[in-house]
Amino acid sequence: MKLKNKVAVVTGAGRGIGRSISLAFAREGAHVVLAARSHDQLDQVAEEIKLMGTRALAVPCDVSVAQDVQALAKVVRDEFGRLNILVNNAGISRRSKFLEYKDETWLEVILVNLFGVYLCTKALLPMIQHAGEGRIIIMASTAAKNPVPFNTAYSASKHGLLGLTKSLASELALSGYPNITVNAICPFFVNTEMFTGPQGYVAQMTKNMNLSEEEVTEKAVARNLQSRILEPEEIASLALYLASEDSRGITGQALNVCGGNVFH
Repeated sequence: MKLKNKVAVVTGAGRGIGRSISLAFAREGAHVVLAARSHDQLDQVAEEIKLMGTRALAVPCDVSVAQDVQALAKVVRDEFGRLNILVNNAGISRRSKFLEYKDETWLEVILVNLFGVYLCTKALLPMIQHAGEGRIIIMASTAAKNPVPFNTAYSASKHGLLGLTKSLASELALSGYPNITVNAICPFFVNTEMFTGPQGYVAQMTKNMNLSEEEVTEKAVARNLQSRILEPEEIASLALYLASEDSRGITGQALNVCGGNVFH
């Protein structure tokens, strides 16, 4: 029970990586506040967690909307009065050739993926500071380290998250909070809706590259040494480690889970 009685907030918790992280935390004893735009999915995850004997609160929230984020912070304060772990996982991807992006689409990606992390961290960090120690985990991507054609908005947002991670980790340590760590996780393609769904990587790239779904998938798989797509549980395992006391000496880092796709 590495997280017994800890309180965690996980954004994008209704499915995919966020769901897996929430369940992994609950299995280790954490109470989890689940945030996402997908109401029904949040309720399902909350029910799964309650069966494990810990508390779960489902809070509908668009992380790019300040009022929603403030409402999320109020729920945490009112229900628990404290916070130990924040996982900034919510994110979207909108692939397009650069000159064919609609301005509002490019901005939407930045608002959710980067500005949303800023809003959530700014609203929830004071509760972690009050505790004097805690964990902030930011879901970046190998797109923060490698070039990503046909997805400049996503890549730009994820590169921005690495800058935020390093800068905030340094600022907190220099401001008297050395026991609050800030780290990023950089996954390669993961078997979630963002990869396989109707608006996911495979579907979008068949359009942009004029290839079949099988060809797109084969090219994606060939880009890592293990020749496979990752599973959400693999990302959750690293998030659990970073949330635990075992990782207390790690901060300001961007850790890859990529099967050998990235070496820096």
